[in-house]
Amino acid sequence: MTAPEKAHSQRYTDALGWAAELHRGQRRKGKPVPYIAHLIAVSALVWEDGGSENQAIAALLHDAIEDAGQSQASIAARFGEEVAAIVVDCTDTAGPVEPGAEKEPWLLRKTRYIASLEEKPQTSLLVTAADKAHNARDLVLDARSNPGGWERFTAGLEGSAWYLLRVQQALSHRLPDSRSTALLAEAVQELLRSEPYRRLVPHGIAPAVWAASYLKRPEAHPQP
Repeated sequence: MTAPEKAHSQRYTDALGWAAELHRGQRRKGKPVPYIAHLIAVSALVWEDGGSENQAIAALLHDAIEDAGQSQASIAARFGEEVAAIVVDCTDTAGPVEPGAEKEPWLLRKTRYIASLEEKPQTSLLVTAADKAHNARDLVLDARSNPGGWERFTAGLEGSAWYLLRVQQALSHRLPDSRSTALLAEAVQELLRSEPYRRLVPHGIAPAVWAASYLKRPEAHPQP
C-alpha cells in the first residue's frame, strides 16, 4: 500500500522556525500580539487559496527583507530562487532594511507598490493578496472596538482607505477568483462604510470616490 503524500515538507517547518527567529521580539503595530501571528495567518490564507508550498513559505518570509534585514540572496540560499523572488515582489522598500532603521517615506513606497501590481506574476500576487487581506481584516476588526486606532498608522484612516482600496482594485483585476482578494474586498467595503470614514467624506460624494481622490488632496498625506 502506498504511503499517503505528506501535506508539507521539512522545508516548510524550517521556514516557520526561521521566520519565528527573524521576527522574535517584534509585535503587531500598536498591539501586544507577536508579529509571527501575522506571518502564520498569511501563510494559512495562501494554502487555503490553492497556493504551493513555495508560496506558503514565501508568505512566512514576506517581511524578511522589509523588517528583518534579510536580502534576496540570503533567502534564496535557504529556500531557493522562487521563494526569494516572491518575497522581493511582496516588499515595498527599495532594498533590505535593518530592524529599527528608517524606511523611505510611506507615500513613495505605497504608490510605487500599487503601480507594480500590474506587472507582478500571479505566483507573487497570491501571497500579496493574503498579506493585504489579513492586514485589512485585522484593521477593521480592531476599528469596531476602537475607531481611533487608525491613528497609530502613518497614513491614518484616510491614507489606509486609499491604499487598501487601490490594492483591492488591482488584485480584483489580476486575481478575480482568489479567496484572499474576496476577503480584502469585504474588509475594504466595511472600512468605507464605517461611521468614522463617512464623517471624513463631503456630503454627496461616494466614499470610494473620496478614497480614490486621496492623491489629489496633499493636505491629507502623511509627512515623511
